[in-house]
Amino acid sequence: MTTVEGNIHVNGKDYQCECTYDGDSQYNVQVRKGKKVVANYKISAGSEGEVLESARAHFAADVELGNVQG
Repeated sequence: MTTVEGNIHVNGKDYQCECTYDGDSQYNVQVRKGKKVVANYKISAGSEGEVLESARAHFAADVELGNVQG
């Protein structure tokens, strides 16, 4: 199982992001602020190198739309 971890920066705040490949062309994404999980979702990404940027863009859009309290 492939897992990609890293930090993402959205609206002046840093978050920890863990993306686990589910074997079905998608990644399960968990975004945390400290120990608190602030978002869970699935995304598609063309490669491991693209997954963190895709996760950041998805999370940033959710924060901007008010779907997530970041």
